[in-house]
Formats: sequence, C-alpha cells, structure tokens
Amino acid sequence: MSEQVRAVTVSPAMVQQRASDLVKSGMQVLLLRARPEWTHGDVSVGNTWVRVLPGVSQLGILDIYASLEADERVVILTDRPRDDLGDAVLARAYRQQIEVPDEWQAVPRMFPGAREVSRELRRLDWAATALLDHQPPGGWPRSTELALTARHAIGALLANLLGLGANTELDGIVVLTSLGQRDVRRSWASVDERLRRHVIDWASLELGAPAAFALRVAQRQEHISPLAVGLALDVLWPDDGTPVCEEQIAARARVEAYIDGKSIRVEVAQAVAQVAKTVVLRLGLDDSPELGVALQQAEALLGDLDWEKGAERSTILHPGYRARLRALANALDSGKEVEEALAALMDHRDAGTSTAPTMAVRLARWLATNEQTTTSLAQDLQHQMDDGAWVDAAIGAVWNGDADPVVAGAYEALITRVQERRQRRDETAATRLHQARDIGPRGALGIERLLSEIVEPWRHNGGALLVVLDGMSAAIGTALASEVARLGLVEWVPAATHRRLAAVAALPSLTRISRTTLFCGKLCEGGADDEKKGLATAFPGSLVFHKDDLRAEGGAALPDGLLRAMRDNAARVVGVVINAIDDAIHKNDTSGSDWDLHRVEPLRALLVAAADARRVVILTSDHGHVVERDSEALSSPGADARWRLASSGPAAHGEVLVKGPRVIAPDESAVLLWREDAHFGARRAGYHGGASLAEITIPVLVFQAATMSAGVSGWEAAAPQVPTWWNDPVNLVTSSVLPKPRKIQPSEEASKAADQGVLFEVSTTERPAIGLAEAVLASATYAEQKRMAGRRALDDATAAAVIRALLEHGSRAHLDTVAAAAGIPAAGVGQVLAAVRRLLNVDGYAVIEMDADGVTLRIDERLLREQFEIGGAA
Repeated sequence: MSEQVRAVTVSPAMVQQRASDLVKSGMQVLLLRARPEWTHGDVSVGNTWVRVLPGVSQLGILDIYASLEADERVVILTDRPRDDLGDAVLARAYRQQIEVPDEWQAVPRMFPGAREVSRELRRLDWAATALLDHQPPGGWPRSTELALTARHAIGALLANLLGLGANTELDGIVVLTSLGQRDVRRSWASVDERLRRHVIDWASLELGAPAAFALRVAQRQEHISPLAVGLALDVLWPDDGTPVCEEQIAARARVEAYIDGKSIRVEVAQAVAQVAKTVVLRLGLDDSPELGVALQQAEALLGDLDWEKGAERSTILHPGYRARLRALANALDSGKEVEEALAALMDHRDAGTSTAPTMAVRLARWLATNEQTTTSLAQDLQHQMDDGAWVDAAIGAVWNGDADPVVAGAYEALITRVQERRQRRDETAATRLHQARDIGPRGALGIERLLSEIVEPWRHNGGALLVVLDGMSAAIGTALASEVARLGLVEWVPAATHRRLAAVAALPSLTRISRTTLFCGKLCEGGADDEKKGLATAFPGSLVFHKDDLRAEGGAALPDGLLRAMRDNAARVVGVVINAIDDAIHKNDTSGSDWDLHRVEPLRALLVAAADARRVVILTSDHGHVVERDSEALSSPGADARWRLASSGPAAHGEVLVKGPRVIAPDESAVLLWREDAHFGARRAGYHGGASLAEITIPVLVFQAATMSAGVSGWEAAAPQVPTWWNDPVNLVTSSVLPKPRKIQPSEEASKAADQGVLFEVSTTERPAIGLAEAVLASATYAEQKRMAGRRALDDATAAAVIRALLEHGSRAHLDTVAAAAGIPAAGVGQVLAAVRRLLNVDGYAVIEMDADGVTLRIDERLLREQFEIGGAA
C-alpha cells in the first residue's frame, strides 16, 4: 500500500539534523521523504561531508548507490512511495525505511536542555519550520524547561530575526529600544512577510501591545523609529484628561499610515506611549545617540500629521519644555499659579537641564515673604546667613537666563525686584557699620574675635583645622556646607540661636586686612608671614599653610608636611588658606557659577584628613565678594575696586563713610560702596572691599566627624539650615526660618533674643495647628503608642513640632523644612522621622508618610483626627 504522506520541501536545518543522525549511525544512506529538490550543496557534520542528492526514481537511487565510495555518506531526497522503491533500495537505507521529516521532532534537539515541545508551542504550526530555517550559527539558547515553551523558543527566534542575538531577553521595552537602530529595523524588514505576521501576532499576546506595535511600524517604516511614532501617540492620545482639539483628531487618523495602515485603540496607544517614555528614560541614562534621532523624528512626524503644536503638549519632546517654560515666565510676571507652572515644567524630561526655573520660583517665593525688621548689625549679618545667602545663590542661577525672549524678560523683571529688596538690606546694614558698640561681646562677631570665641573652645575637642577660603561669601559657604555634610561630617551651631554663625570682616573688606586680622586675633594689616606668626602666637605650636605650602608631591593630594601637622597633637590648630575663590573672581566670569568641593581643591582631601585625625573643621573666610553683573563703572582717582579714601570726597549715593578702630585706613576712615551694581577702576569678574552684606558677612561653619558625638558647651548638632521658601511654597508661617522649639517661657525667649542678637523671635500666638498637635499628644491613643514604643519613643516636643510644621505647610512639606522646624539634627532626620511614624501610624494606617520623591513628608489630617479621636473638621 502506498503512503499518503505528502512530500514537502525540507529546510537546510532539517537536512543538517538528519545528516548528523546518519553519521552517528555508521550507515551510508538516509532516505528522506521530501521533494527531490536541493540547491544548497553538501553539508558537513564535524569533519565528515554528507552529500545531499535528489532521488526521483528507484533506478536513480540505485545509480547513486553504485557511485558511492566506501567512506561516503548521502542523504537522498525522494517523493517516491515505499512500494516504488523496493527492497533493493530500502535494504541499504538508515533503518531500512524512508524517514518522514517531522520538524517538531527536530525542534527539541536544537535547544539544549529540552526533550519535547510544549503543547502551546506545537499549536503554532509555523514555528517549527521557522526555528529550523533560522537557527543561528551558535545554536538556540538552552531551555530551562524539559518541555520547550513558546516564550523561550519564539522569543529567541524574534531576537535572532532582529539581529540582537538569540539569548536576548525580550519585552516591550527591549523591542521598542532595539528597533530604534536602523540596522535592526532593516534586519526585521528583510524577514519573510508571512513569518513577520506570525511573529507579530505572537508578540501581541506574549510581549504586549507595545512590542507588536513597534514590530508593525518597523516592517513598513525603515527610516522612522517606532519610538518616534510612540512619542507622537503620547500627545495624540494623552492620559491626563487634556481636551481634544480638531487638529488632534485629524492627526489621529493620519497616523494610521505609520502603523501598518490600521487604526489603534485608545488603550493600546496609551500603553505604547507609556513604554515609549520609559525607553526615553533608559536611553537618556545611556546617552544613546538613537534617542536624539527619535526625538527629532517625533517632532517632524507631528508636523507631517499637520499638528505641529502637538509637540508642545509633550513631556518628552523639547517644544513641550519650551512651552512650559514660557508658561512659567508668564506666571512669574503675573504672580499667579507660579507653583502649578513649575510643577508642570518639572514633569518634563528636560527639567533637569537648568536650575534657573526652580531658582526663579524660589526668588518669587522669597519676594512673597514678609521682610523681617532688624535693629542691629548682628541681626543683619544673621539675616544674610539665614536668608540672603540663599537669595544670592538663586540670583546667580537665574542671571544667565534663557535664550527665549519671553523667559528672559520674565527673569530680568524678577531679578530687578529681588535686587531692589536686597539693596535695601545692604543700605541698612551699611548705615550700622560705624556703630562700634554693635561689634563686641553683645553684638556682631568681629573677625578679630574668631580665634578667641570659636577656635579656642573647639581646639580642645581633639584639635582644630582652620580652613580659610579667601573670598568665600555666605552664598558659597551655604553651597559648600551641604557637600561637606555628604562626606559624613556633622555640622554644629550655637545652641542659643540654632543657626550658623556669621562674623563681620574688618574694613575695608580686603585680604591683607581681614585675613591678617583673623589669624592675628587683632585688627591689623599684613601678609602671609604675619598670619603664620599671628596663629603661632595665639596657639603655640600651630602652623599655617598657604598656597605654595599646599603643593604636594606627584600622586598625592596633600603635602607630607601638612599631613604630619594634622597628626601632631602639639599643633592644636592647623590653619590652611585656599585661594581658589579669590583667584577666580579676579580672572573668570563667576556670575552663574556653581561652587562645589571640586572647585576649591584641596578642600575635599583636607576634610577627609581632618576626619581621620579626629580634628574639628572650622570653615570660614576673610571676606565675601560681589559678582560682576553689568555694574556701573565709577571714576575716583586712587580708589580701589570697592572703596576709596575718606579724603577723596564725601560719600555719595550708594556709598557709606565708616570710621573707627575697625577701619584700617588713614585716619581710621574710608568710603565704601554698598551698592552691588557699581565699582571703581577696571572691570573684573568680581570685587571686594566694599560694604555690601555679600562682602562683609563671613560664614563660620563648624564640622566634626560623625564618630565624634560630643561637641563643646553651648553648641549643638545643626538642624537643616535651609529657609522654608527654598523647598516649599510660601505659607502662613511666622518667619522664613523656623527656630527650634525650646522649653522656656515666652518672656525668657524674647529676653534671650534681644541679648544675643537673634534674628527671629518665636511667636506665642496660638494657631490651629498648635491646638491639634497638643490634642494629639494629650490623647489616650498617643499615650498607648508611646507605651508600645518603649525606650524608642520620641520626646513630645519633637513629635508636636513635626505635626505643627506639616499642618502649617498645607499637610506636606520638604524634609528639611520639617527638620528645621522641629530642631532635628540633619544627621538624624531619618531616625527621628521613623520614630514619628511609629507614634502616629496607628495599626499601620499611614497618618504620616513620605512621598514618592523621597524628600517630601505628608500628613493626613483627617486620618490623624480619626485615629487619635479628635473632633473638628479636617
């Protein structure tokens, strides 16, 4: 009886496998049921070559037998039934039969570890042939399952078809990312159309709609990245509820031409868009060149769809950023919905390209706060450290602005308003410089008292490293302080004020005067040798290292002499002068500079060495500086950049005449510029010597290694020093810097503030937030929570302060804002807030939790009242 098996065209992979079986068997001939057609030549199995020949009849096959040499092997393709061939042919064949090509039988053998084909894979009737035809030279990847799965096999097939390598693990993101490369798209487009359709259908089910979408786009659009089309879909079908316009609807229809000519469902379009945005994030991290191409293509595509303005709605495409930036500029001009405009801008991918927008909003917040009234120079200096330094830093970021005229105009108007307010502060402080009574034990800290009042007590705490950054302003000191903290050093501040110290420079605020005064502990003028003698006189055995003394041997960050001094107990104070800032302001444009540890080398190495030697670090300056920002050039013969002799003429607008022992000039008098927007002489990148707060305010920062838990009497570990407007929208709070709550009477608080020149007094007015915080602490539930916390329970004052801070800021605030309000040391914020959550999150309910951004704390007032059984509307 004749076989009813249909003869098919066999793949080279199938022939290769059967040739391998033949060689292993030791036989010479294998008959394979197939069309007698072959154009691929002989195949090799190891070192053995196997001939592949058509067998169209019994006689033809017998002729092949007759021609075989003793060591030859042959696979004969024949469509003749068994009865036609007869015993003479079958007797010499492998297994004495005609092998029927079962491609599924061959498939497991191509995947090491597999023994059979899973039912789901076998349902794909096209898969066996495809796996045989496209087997890569290195073979298919090992299967982890005995029954080969479709996910493993077809995933490997697709990866191989894309030219990625069969071992590539695929998902929608990988497929969309890979098809961003033109050679991958070209490889995919070269695949047989029928196989492409099968694979796309499988990908839709197994890898998701975004993967299938990418494959559909790439098979027709070799020159356009599927990622670009996906980014277009993001604005065509947004998921933010934005109203749809007519141009958008028309563009939706036109985009079908790029997606295999088929319509796309809303949920699919939004899924594709979401994956596309994830791909952009990944490519951005890798700095991939394909990303820039895709972004440009997406913009061009929206133009081709006759909806060019659609790109302005994108959170990925650059026109979207520009549109949001212009919206922010308009909000800054109008003063309306500024925070909302910033939030929209920060949602855009390009938001991190410039700090100017964020800084501009911070300045707008600052302008919205009430100006604090000061009554002394001490308060003016403290105000500059607590508030003005941050303003100056923000101005620097906004000054260089933006190329867009709308944005540039808004920034300029904002800076003008800020400078007007800052100028009033400078003028007020300048008028108080002549008050000798204001600089002394009960007033401002003069730089001549830095050794006796700061270095002297701290040098007993393991020795001190006194680092003087020549020209460091309060703004730069503020920026550097946050970086120093990240090195593992803990900042310390006076317990009386909870704030960083500010000293006042000697006048004029020049290096040869103010720095020498610092090291000598008395008002004087001199140079480096005088400074070394001065510190050695104040603290015998101490050493000062200047610029040339800091030159280290090759490969070393610090010279051996300095390191030896740091380890020498006899040198209780080691002084180091770093000129990086002062040098820069004389030579380089610093109007928009960001100052960090790398720009003031070798400060980082010094800090690490001090921590290793267990020395306290006192980081300070001799004077600050003003930055050149289009300032007016004034003429006065013999004048220095920011001051002139009193004999050269009376003080004009923007100047102040200062007199007294703190003025190192003829007749103990000089005329100083307090206007930041003016200078004498040649134009430079920056100036000092004048009377502006930026020049005369000297930051005094004290740090210890975290392993040194004890400070000196009258000092405490610092809470975050950031003003509230820096991180949070302006709210109805008592001041821009919230002081730590203390267990003393209001009258005592006011008395201490007056005595110590404290800038802000604590308001004793009862507010709703205070009432709610007190009610929580008085509740039975809170008492039970404290009992359960045991020794880990937080003190009531801190818990109440955290609750108040959050409620006063609309139930959410930055971590630093909360920590500053509650007086929580910066180094212990995480631990304290964990304790707060243990107290307030009753039964696991999230009364107080962290936002996803990792820096914003929020409180659920309704849940707080409910959990602690407190009445009143939330």
